[in-house]
Amino acid sequence: MTNNTSWQRLDSVIRWANMTINHFGRHIGLVRSEPLYQIRAGQHGISQALARRIVDKFPELSIGWLLTGEGDMFGRTWQGRSIPFFEGDISLGVQNLMQKEPRCKMEIPLIEECDFAFRVADEAMAPEVMFGTIVFLKKTDISAIIPGGIYLIVCANYVILRRVRVDGEQAMLRLEATNSAYDDFNIPPEQVFEIYRVVGNLKQY
Repeated sequence: MTNNTSWQRLDSVIRWANMTINHFGRHIGLVRSEPLYQIRAGQHGISQALARRIVDKFPELSIGWLLTGEGDMFGRTWQGRSIPFFEGDISLGVQNLMQKEPRCKMEIPLIEECDFAFRVADEAMAPEVMFGTIVFLKKTDISAIIPGGIYLIVCANYVILRRVRVDGEQAMLRLEATNSAYDDFNIPPEQVFEIYRVVGNLKQY
Protein backbone atom coordinates (compact mmCIF):
# COMPACT_ATOMS: atom_id res chain seq x y z
CA MET A 1 0.00 0.00 0.00
CA THR A 2 1.13 3.51 -0.69
CA ASN A 3 1.29 6.07 2.06
CA ASN A 4 -2.15 7.65 2.22
CA THR A 5 -0.83 11.19 2.21
CA SER A 6 -1.96 11.06 -1.45
CA TRP A 7 -5.54 10.72 -0.29
CA GLN A 8 -5.07 13.44 2.33
CA ARG A 9 -4.08 15.85 -0.44
CA LEU A 10 -6.86 14.71 -2.76
CA ASP A 11 -9.40 14.89 0.06
CA SER A 12 -8.26 18.45 0.81
CA VAL A 13 -8.91 19.41 -2.81
CA ILE A 14 -12.34 17.73 -2.92
CA ARG A 15 -13.37 19.43 0.33
CA TRP A 16 -12.06 22.79 -0.92
CA ALA A 17 -14.08 22.35 -4.13
CA ASN A 18 -17.15 21.61 -1.96
CA MET A 19 -18.00 18.44 -3.90
CA THR A 20 -18.66 14.79 -3.20
CA ILE A 21 -16.12 12.27 -4.51
CA ASN A 22 -18.42 11.23 -7.35
CA HIS A 23 -19.27 14.82 -8.28
CA PHE A 24 -15.57 15.69 -8.28
CA GLY A 25 -14.77 12.69 -10.46
CA ARG A 26 -17.38 13.66 -13.04
CA HIS A 27 -16.27 17.27 -12.91
CA ILE A 28 -12.67 16.45 -13.84
CA GLY A 29 -13.85 14.17 -16.65
CA LEU A 30 -13.64 10.68 -15.17
CA VAL A 31 -16.19 8.22 -16.54
CA ARG A 32 -16.15 6.47 -13.17
CA SER A 33 -14.79 7.66 -9.83
CA GLU A 34 -13.16 4.31 -9.02
CA PRO A 35 -9.58 5.71 -9.31
CA LEU A 36 -10.39 8.21 -6.55
CA TYR A 37 -11.73 5.49 -4.25
CA GLN A 38 -8.61 3.39 -4.97
CA ILE A 39 -6.46 6.30 -3.82
CA ARG A 40 -8.61 6.61 -0.68
CA ALA A 41 -8.05 2.88 -0.04
CA GLY A 42 -4.29 3.38 -0.36
CA GLN A 43 -4.00 1.17 -3.46
CA HIS A 44 -2.00 3.76 -5.37
CA GLY A 45 -1.05 7.43 -5.38
CA ILE A 46 -2.03 10.37 -7.55
CA SER A 47 -0.90 9.81 -11.14
CA GLN A 48 0.47 12.47 -13.47
CA ALA A 49 -2.64 12.07 -15.66
CA LEU A 50 -5.02 12.54 -12.73
CA ALA A 51 -3.09 15.52 -11.40
CA ARG A 52 -3.23 17.13 -14.85
CA ARG A 53 -7.00 16.61 -15.03
CA ILE A 54 -7.41 18.30 -11.66
CA VAL A 55 -5.18 21.27 -12.45
CA ASP A 56 -6.84 21.74 -15.85
CA LYS A 57 -10.14 22.29 -13.99
CA PHE A 58 -8.62 24.11 -10.99
CA PRO A 59 -5.58 26.02 -12.30
CA GLU A 60 -4.98 27.73 -8.95
CA LEU A 61 -3.77 24.38 -7.55
CA SER A 62 -0.13 23.29 -7.66
CA ILE A 63 0.49 20.13 -9.69
CA GLY A 64 3.76 19.63 -7.82
CA TRP A 65 1.97 19.69 -4.48
CA LEU A 66 -0.66 17.24 -5.78
CA LEU A 67 2.01 14.77 -6.88
CA THR A 68 4.54 15.08 -4.06
CA GLY A 69 3.05 17.12 -1.22
CA GLU A 70 5.93 19.56 -1.47
CA GLY A 71 5.23 23.28 -1.40
CA ASP A 72 1.81 24.84 -1.05
CA MET A 73 -1.58 23.61 -2.27
CA PHE A 74 -2.04 26.90 -4.10
CA GLY A 75 1.42 27.06 -5.57
CA ARG A 76 0.64 28.98 -8.70
CA THR A 77 0.25 32.70 -8.93
CA TRP A 78 -3.44 33.32 -9.07
CA GLN A 79 -4.65 34.94 -12.25
CA GLY A 80 -7.69 36.87 -11.06
CA ARG A 81 -10.93 36.20 -12.88
CA SER A 82 -13.08 39.22 -13.48
CA ILE A 83 -16.71 38.11 -13.29
CA PRO A 84 -19.42 40.50 -14.55
CA PHE A 85 -22.23 40.91 -12.01
CA PHE A 86 -25.64 41.92 -13.34
CA GLU A 87 -28.62 43.32 -11.45
CA GLY A 88 -32.07 42.89 -12.96
CA ASP A 89 -34.86 40.48 -13.76
CA ILE A 90 -33.31 37.30 -15.19
CA SER A 91 -36.77 36.03 -16.11
CA LEU A 92 -36.69 38.38 -19.11
CA GLY A 93 -33.77 36.39 -20.50
CA VAL A 94 -30.04 36.01 -19.99
CA GLN A 95 -29.11 37.87 -23.18
CA ASN A 96 -31.44 40.74 -22.28
CA LEU A 97 -29.78 41.01 -18.88
CA MET A 98 -26.26 40.83 -20.30
CA GLN A 99 -26.93 43.53 -22.89
CA LYS A 100 -26.84 46.00 -20.03
CA GLU A 101 -23.68 47.23 -18.39
CA PRO A 102 -22.73 45.01 -15.44
CA ARG A 103 -23.15 46.66 -12.07
CA CYS A 104 -19.57 45.74 -11.26
CA LYS A 105 -16.82 43.21 -11.93
CA MET A 106 -16.21 40.71 -9.14
CA GLU A 107 -12.84 39.08 -8.50
CA ILE A 108 -13.07 35.98 -6.36
CA PRO A 109 -9.95 33.78 -6.34
CA LEU A 110 -11.29 30.44 -5.11
CA ILE A 111 -14.09 29.91 -7.58
CA GLU A 112 -14.33 27.92 -10.75
CA GLU A 113 -14.22 29.77 -14.05
CA CYS A 114 -17.66 31.17 -14.87
CA ASP A 115 -19.43 33.46 -17.33
CA PHE A 116 -21.40 35.85 -15.14
CA ALA A 117 -23.14 36.37 -11.79
CA PHE A 118 -26.59 37.59 -10.85
CA ARG A 119 -28.71 38.04 -7.74
CA VAL A 120 -31.51 35.51 -7.15
CA ALA A 121 -34.89 37.25 -6.96
CA ASP A 122 -37.18 34.40 -5.87
CA GLU A 123 -37.32 31.73 -3.16
CA ALA A 124 -37.84 28.59 -5.26
CA MET A 125 -34.51 27.13 -4.12
CA ALA A 126 -34.71 28.31 -0.50
CA PRO A 127 -33.29 27.53 1.97
CA GLU A 128 -30.41 26.22 -0.16
CA VAL A 129 -30.24 29.33 -2.34
CA MET A 130 -32.00 32.19 -0.58
CA PHE A 131 -33.54 35.33 -2.05
CA GLY A 132 -30.75 37.86 -2.61
CA THR A 133 -27.98 35.26 -3.01
CA ILE A 134 -25.46 36.01 -5.76
CA VAL A 135 -24.92 32.93 -7.92
CA PHE A 136 -22.04 32.35 -10.34
CA LEU A 137 -22.95 30.65 -13.60
CA LYS A 138 -21.05 28.73 -16.27
CA LYS A 139 -22.69 27.92 -19.60
CA THR A 140 -22.83 24.20 -20.26
CA ASP A 141 -24.65 21.62 -22.36
CA ILE A 142 -27.50 19.27 -21.53
CA SER A 143 -25.19 16.31 -22.16
CA ALA A 144 -22.91 17.58 -19.37
CA ILE A 145 -25.62 17.86 -16.70
CA ILE A 146 -24.59 16.46 -13.33
CA PRO A 147 -27.83 14.96 -11.95
CA GLY A 148 -28.87 16.76 -8.79
CA GLY A 149 -26.90 19.90 -9.63
CA ILE A 150 -28.45 23.37 -9.63
CA TYR A 151 -28.80 25.03 -13.03
CA LEU A 152 -30.28 28.11 -14.63
CA ILE A 153 -32.57 26.83 -17.38
CA VAL A 154 -33.44 29.11 -20.29
CA CYS A 155 -36.57 28.17 -22.27
CA ALA A 156 -38.81 30.08 -24.66
CA ASN A 157 -41.23 31.31 -22.00
CA TYR A 158 -39.22 31.30 -18.79
CA VAL A 159 -35.79 31.42 -17.17
CA ILE A 160 -35.61 29.60 -13.82
CA LEU A 161 -33.13 28.28 -11.30
CA ARG A 162 -33.78 24.64 -10.38
CA ARG A 163 -32.17 21.38 -9.36
CA VAL A 164 -32.04 19.20 -12.47
CA ARG A 165 -32.37 15.44 -12.69
CA VAL A 166 -32.44 13.31 -15.84
CA ASP A 167 -35.19 10.77 -16.41
CA GLY A 168 -33.55 8.46 -18.92
CA GLU A 169 -36.61 6.25 -19.39
CA GLN A 170 -38.87 9.12 -20.40
CA ALA A 171 -36.10 11.25 -21.95
CA MET A 172 -37.17 14.18 -19.78
CA LEU A 173 -35.49 16.68 -17.49
CA ARG A 174 -36.93 16.89 -13.97
CA LEU A 175 -36.79 20.45 -12.59
CA GLU A 176 -37.04 20.47 -8.80
CA ALA A 177 -37.49 23.31 -6.33
CA THR A 178 -36.32 22.93 -2.74
CA ASN A 179 -39.11 25.23 -1.53
CA SER A 180 -42.32 23.18 -1.26
CA ALA A 181 -44.38 26.23 -2.25
CA TYR A 182 -43.04 25.81 -5.79
CA ASP A 183 -43.96 22.92 -8.07
CA ASP A 184 -41.58 20.40 -9.62
CA PHE A 185 -42.15 19.55 -13.26
CA ASN A 186 -40.70 17.71 -16.27
CA ILE A 187 -39.68 19.20 -19.60
CA PRO A 188 -38.27 17.63 -22.78
CA PRO A 189 -34.61 18.58 -23.38
CA GLU A 190 -35.44 20.15 -26.74
CA GLN A 191 -37.32 22.93 -24.94
CA VAL A 192 -34.07 24.15 -23.36
CA PHE A 193 -32.38 26.96 -25.31
CA GLU A 194 -29.47 27.42 -22.89
CA ILE A 195 -28.40 25.97 -19.56
CA TYR A 196 -25.95 27.36 -16.99
CA ARG A 197 -24.48 25.44 -14.07
CA VAL A 198 -24.24 27.14 -10.67
CA VAL A 199 -20.55 26.91 -9.77
CA GLY A 200 -20.72 28.94 -6.57
CA ASN A 201 -22.69 31.47 -4.60
CA LEU A 202 -22.38 34.33 -2.14
CA LYS A 203 -25.13 34.40 0.46
CA GLN A 204 -26.57 37.65 1.72
CA TYR A 205 -26.90 37.75 5.50
